[in-house]
Amino acid sequence: MNIVSEALRISPKYTSSDWNTLSIDAPSDWQRAADIVRDRLEGRFLRFVDSWLTDPFSGFIILSVDSLLAETIQQFRAGVKDGKGKSGKYIKRFLSGPRFQPDFDVIARERFYLDIRCGLLHQAEAKEMWLVRRGQTAMLQKLTSGDGYIIDVLRFHAAVRQSLEDYYHEIVEPSQDDLRAKLWTKMDHISRIRAVRGLLIEAEAKS
Repeated sequence: MNIVSEALRISPKYTSSDWNTLSIDAPSDWQRAADIVRDRLEGRFLRFVDSWLTDPFSGFIILSVDSLLAETIQQFRAGVKDGKGKSGKYIKRFLSGPRFQPDFDVIARERFYLDIRCGLLHQAEAKEMWLVRRGQTAMLQKLTSGDGYIIDVLRFHAAVRQSLEDYYHEIVEPSQDDLRAKLWTKMDHISRIRAVRGLLIEAEAKS
């Protein structure tokens, strides 16, 4: 294995060099740009989640990865290079999207961020009164007591996937100039980080 090449990898199939051959102004490059983003997000995350769906005890890990993806997708949409300290903003904005309505109102979005996203990623538990279930009639329902929620992990994951498909379709549309520019900002940043990493590893290998 070439460790320098691996350091340049931005997805299972592509390296920063593959991205750098593309031009934001070349219409013919946009489908490949979308393919690279798809390979990055699906090749490193979604394909694993899909294999966990049938396991009845996989709800927590699926929601953990879906939370990561929700924030990542929204950062792509916003062209964010460094989202440190702004996770709540991006998660809640993502959940305001059409795939999550009308289930996730303002309060539910806030509670999901605090109790599910932060609870699972920081403490490996769903905080407060959340129940993770399957086979529900809706993606999100309030408990009859009014204090807490039931989330259908399969419906939620399907909505995350559909949101990502929506994004792929949008970025290949020539009319989406602003969204495309933000994607390019994000991917150029990712590519530069990998290129610097590759140079450092190459220098170490030669020393």
